[in-house]
Amino acid sequence: MPGPLFIEGSRIDLRTVERDDVPFLQRWVNHPDVRRYVDNFRTPYSREEYEEEIFEPYDTSEDGATALICHHEWDGDDLGGSDDGPTAVGSVQLYPVRDSSGWANLAYWVAPPAQGNGYATEASELFVEYAFRELGLHRVTARALAPNEASCRVLERLGFTHEGTQRECAVVDGEYVDQRLYGLLRTEWNSEQ
Repeated sequence: MPGPLFIEGSRIDLRTVERDDVPFLQRWVNHPDVRRYVDNFRTPYSREEYEEEIFEPYDTSEDGATALICHHEWDGDDLGGSDDGPTAVGSVQLYPVRDSSGWANLAYWVAPPAQGNGYATEASELFVEYAFRELGLHRVTARALAPNEASCRVLERLGFTHEGTQRECAVVDGEYVDQRLYGLLRTEWNSEQ
């Protein structure tokens, strides 16, 4: 049974991640179109490795929040999530959350069959609102590899400022690429977006 509702959106919900969600998460973080742009997923994970290295630390961590992005009425291919309730299409997280410094880092991914529908934007907008309203943070940061233009557009749509570039600090498809650093201050956040 899926976890409790965390945040309700217009087309998607964000809900807590449960152990039953591990096959969905592990399947899609192993997909080359997701893995290529996420530093944490540079090599494929077995289910056991995913549970031990990814799920367990986030599940027990008080330093962050991870949610499943679930579409209310998904009519696409089966993405391998739970049969109960809305269909999981991706994941969003604030990790780490540093209360003492008033900031968190935003990260997200959407399964390739569900990409291009605005789910990453809506999920990120909901989590940024959660960061500022519920957690009372001062700043949210994010990173995107330069070739991942879709991810850069998500952040720019949400009002994030490109604050700098780490030159040739990651590898995508065998090539060194830049990483773009973004930030959004609470005073810059438009809660009426």
